[in-house]
Amino acid sequence: MTPTTFLRVLLLGAAAALALPVTAADPLPAELFFRNPALRSPTLSPNGKKIAVLVPAGNGRIGLAVADTATPDKFKGIAQFDDADIGSVTWINDERMVFDLTDEQAAADDQLGSGLYAVDADGSDFNWLIQRTWNYSGPNHLIMRALGANHRLFMIPLDGSDDVLLKRWKYARDDQPPVSEVMRLNTRSGGTRHLYPGSVPEGASGWLLDRQLRPRVVMANTGKRDMIVWWREADGKEWTELFRYSVADQRNAALPVTIDRDGQLYVSAWNPDSSDGTSALFRYDTKQKKIDGKAIVSLPGFDFVGGAVYDDVSKEMLGVSYLQEARGTLWFNKRMRAVQETIDKLLPATNNELDCSACTSARYMVVSASSDIQAPVFFLFDNETNKLSPLGYSRPWLPSTAMATGDFQRIKARDGLTIPVYITKPKGKGPFPTVVLVHGGPFIRVNQWGFNAETQFLASRGYAVIEPEFRGTTGYGSKLFRAGWKQWGLAMQDDITDATKWAIAQGLADPERIAIAGASYGGYATMMGLLREPELYKAGVNWVGVTDIELMYSIGWSDFMDADNPWVKYGMPRMIGHPKTDAAQLAATSPLQQAARIKRPVLMAYGEEDMRVPLPHGTKMRNALIASGNKNVEWVQYKSEGHGFYLTKNNVDFWTRVERFLDKHVKQ
Repeated sequence: MTPTTFLRVLLLGAAAALALPVTAADPLPAELFFRNPALRSPTLSPNGKKIAVLVPAGNGRIGLAVADTATPDKFKGIAQFDDADIGSVTWINDERMVFDLTDEQAAADDQLGSGLYAVDADGSDFNWLIQRTWNYSGPNHLIMRALGANHRLFMIPLDGSDDVLLKRWKYARDDQPPVSEVMRLNTRSGGTRHLYPGSVPEGASGWLLDRQLRPRVVMANTGKRDMIVWWREADGKEWTELFRYSVADQRNAALPVTIDRDGQLYVSAWNPDSSDGTSALFRYDTKQKKIDGKAIVSLPGFDFVGGAVYDDVSKEMLGVSYLQEARGTLWFNKRMRAVQETIDKLLPATNNELDCSACTSARYMVVSASSDIQAPVFFLFDNETNKLSPLGYSRPWLPSTAMATGDFQRIKARDGLTIPVYITKPKGKGPFPTVVLVHGGPFIRVNQWGFNAETQFLASRGYAVIEPEFRGTTGYGSKLFRAGWKQWGLAMQDDITDATKWAIAQGLADPERIAIAGASYGGYATMMGLLREPELYKAGVNWVGVTDIELMYSIGWSDFMDADNPWVKYGMPRMIGHPKTDAAQLAATSPLQQAARIKRPVLMAYGEEDMRVPLPHGTKMRNALIASGNKNVEWVQYKSEGHGFYLTKNNVDFWTRVERFLDKHVKQ
């Protein structure tokens, strides 16, 4: 893999993405919704004098360009590849960056690793730091030999050096989880050294450093059901166990978040003052080994999910990022609160996220502005003039005036449990033909308010989109989460049904024109919805979906199928069901074993190389449906794709099929 001339000017820079979108009279082509962004990841150098951005290059690949903040419309290409795309970029200091790679022209199974590379802002002193694969075959002219693919970028010291911090993963035995150590790498010389040469707890996998880059917290995997959180004083050599938590259930854990410049540890932990079991941000007393006082940040109805925002010069903790229905930042620093208020007044219709390094002293900040109808737009904010300069649109071909509005509601399920629901409402007057879109996981949070290409595509075709956060979903408190244990196809499915009926009662959904759809667990819920509610759903779209829980235990080449995997040994039996003691329930809630009851039309799509939900989940389900007499089964499988479709052409093909399928079986 060789880079082309680094000083080549990229043919499409940030300024080319500034053309204002034009309202489309007819539905926009599917390709526009699933095309990769034109402009991405603008990021400032630590002193705020330069800005780096990822943009399409002349060869159709994504390249790296840099401009001075004084002239933000004059970007100069400094790095691009003929056989790869730059995936993300991070400044090391005021003149040097590291970046990794992806391949947007290859399917999921054909992807190499991300690797790591370094380059100066003028395109000079390029070095390959980490291999993309285990099979090293780098060009001979490179000065230094890249490290193995078991290394990963951990963090940037931002101490004025040319160094980065890496995690090096070590794989001792097949029956033991990998462990890691932290090392410091000079990106010019290639020299490495251990960040902490002392002994560390056995099974170390996660690390947390203080503002002086001293390892203070280690999260260690026991190889069983527990993770142990260890603590070390700044000047100490011994590690002290603070607490343990189950890898199968982290709801009652005190998860380390950050260590401030005074050495104070902050954790995300269950808030005893909440009625729904949500977590909050607390200080943690490492001597008493307990939560210290009241919550620092509490978000009623939401778990605290976020991190600390620091000034990289003063090391002051300026605030914390968080996720409620949308992302935001709670600023502790008075100046930063004022800056946020100024920007929000200038951009009142969008959710505005700030990016800076020396936040309280630098003149410039990058603003990412987005909303339910607006894909991210990037600006440069001048602290001296309080003015915004446009950098570009991420998707200039998608006019906000043609997009559908989004909403967030909380509804009551049949047993009284509160269920969050996201709604995307198309233009016009309801009731609308509707797609109930079920997220995957299922024990994760996927949805948030903001721009979503999939729901916008469906809405552009006239469909309302209902996305229920059914029980078992994380992010909304342990009460909702725990209510989903061992409820696949049961109460979890009832929540989806109840959200559908709520949408009908609200005049959003046309009861005669509703489909259910989803990927992974959402594909499972789609099949169960057609099985249990044949009069409610007229058709279903299942992509990469689980179709039989027993197969999750028995297909040996699934990526989590390992007899010693803690999730398989402890998590799945506890949260989904035990293959022996719960066999009757798992059979009754198996779409595959109940295939004869599914009479509605089904569109199924799978990746041939899916390691999470292997292809037999799809082929067995398809064959069982056809064998039982269902004549409306549409099938597509994508070569070299995995658990989801990576290639733009495959996403366009899939969603075009979805459009035709829904128009035929639901909209008419």
